[in-house]
Amino acid sequence: MNFVTPSANELAGLRADPLLWEQELDSRPEVAESLERAAGKRAGRVYWRSKSGHLYALELADLGRGRPSMAMVYGFWSRYEPRPPEDQIDRDLIDFCLWVAEICDGLNPEHLARVLTFAGHPVPWPRA
Repeated sequence: MNFVTPSANELAGLRADPLLWEQELDSRPEVAESLERAAGKRAGRVYWRSKSGHLYALELADLGRGRPSMAMVYGFWSRYEPRPPEDQIDRDLIDFCLWVAEICDGLNPEHLARVLTFAGHPVPWPRA
């Protein structure tokens, strides 16, 4: 995942759309700690651009347990334009979930790839 730092001007023209959330991230400490390492922070937002060019953010929250306790993924769309096509958003979220499975201790990306295949979104394996 290549994190970026969007400018304040860019963010001012976008609206945040919550797409995924986990309210009990710390129930899987190894996953929470892996996300903290990858994001470089325990709480706050990190942004990235997907292959389709859309801006997304992972927001972590620390509720005082020594690791991220909650996580949300936001998509950022033009304030005055319709939401992007759902298939683009789905593909971007699949890429994000595969990244999470790859970087997190206790998760197996092959399991997620198998689930996605059954859901009709086959993933080329191994991923490049």
